[in-house]
Amino acid sequence: MAAGSRAYGDTIARSLGLKDMPALRTRSLTGAQIGITRVSCSAAEAGMTPGVPAEDTFIVALYLTALPHHELWSRGRKAFSQGYRQNAMRIVNLEAEYSALITAAHETIYFYIPRASLDGFAAEAGLPRIANLACEPGLVDPVVANISAALLPAFRAPEQTSTLFLDQMALALCAHAAGRYGANELPRTLLRGRLTLRTERIAKEFMAARLADDVSIADVAAACGLSRGHFLRAFKTTTGTTPHQWLQAYRVERAKALLLDPASSLAEVALKCGFADQSHLTRVFAKITGKPPGAWRREYQGSANPPPF
Repeated sequence: MAAGSRAYGDTIARSLGLKDMPALRTRSLTGAQIGITRVSCSAAEAGMTPGVPAEDTFIVALYLTALPHHELWSRGRKAFSQGYRQNAMRIVNLEAEYSALITAAHETIYFYIPRASLDGFAAEAGLPRIANLACEPGLVDPVVANISAALLPAFRAPEQTSTLFLDQMALALCAHAAGRYGANELPRTLLRGRLTLRTERIAKEFMAARLADDVSIADVAAACGLSRGHFLRAFKTTTGTTPHQWLQAYRVERAKALLLDPASSLAEVALKCGFADQSHLTRVFAKITGKPPGAWRREYQGSANPPPF
């Protein structure tokens, strides 16, 4: 994961009167970053929170659990008041200082989208500047809910989470928010297109040569001479998988080859293939092949007919 100039998770936690919360940050355009924070509030922490300082930033909040009643205050006045069911969302522009009234225990994921990130996305996608993001509070958006659900394992094991994956999630959220909540329809040319055979080869060779590196979508797209959004969509259209999924599968195939060597420990195989540690290798390997690497090795090591890879 990329390091950020502002510890956004800590800022949100302090504004809610909580200890530090788990936060993820992804690289983005123009040097700004998109922050993603999971916040857990207990009933003991009910009450009015300190204000979140005003800045040119949008917050997309997704409620992982239902919250029967919630109030948002600005400049000493109640901005709005309502409850949220599970997977409901709201968008807030932090142009003014806000505080919230916590009334019950709940869990939320906050997406922190600085103006610079949104402007950079629009410029790269060939869209007009997105003046505002807004939605009806309490809306259930399956796309935002699915992105949030996909990110939950990253909060449990951030050391096993790649920048490539976080970039994909951030780009997906920006594209969806811009198209649905920013009054900007994405051009059809951005929704179609495939990689040429040459560009597909460049992308795969670039990632394969950097198994131990934490490459980003921007890195691979630049090697292909494409914008991040165009590359991400075209790669999935061409291969049927995202770059992150392709790289995980490639790492597993490399691991299989190394596992056939009895001199290589699982920890060594994990590091050589770009996994964070042995447990990371085991989790991804089992997910893709249906069995942990140790069991796979015992089954095929020394076999005259190991499975093709």
